Amino acid sequence: MDEKSLKERFAEELEAAGFVIDWNRLKEAVEALEKAFAAIGLMAQDAINALSATYEEIEEAFSGIESRARRRKMERSRARAIEQRYRAEIHRVERERFCRRIYKPP
Repeated sequence: MDEKSLKERFAEELEAAGFVIDWNRLKEAVEALEKAFAAIGLMAQDAINALSATYEEIEEAFSGIESRARRRKMERSRARAIEQRYRAEIHRVERERFCRRIYKPP
């Protein structure tokens, strides 16, 4: 039994179907396509690298920025802690000198 290569079987099938194949032109076309796909792959890789670098820069820029609502919440909690310390100090002084009232802002 004579085993034929895939190329030979493909050529026989195409000739049987009535197609005329110029193998040299087909080989040139395949080489041109390989070069084109290699160039496309390099361009795609460059684009992906540029996008990932840009994404990292954007992420770095926004990582230090807090939202306005979060910042206000932190400011409120800081103000609440300051008021609590202020009230505690007032009560301490009033307990030491019970005849004296300290002005308390509203």
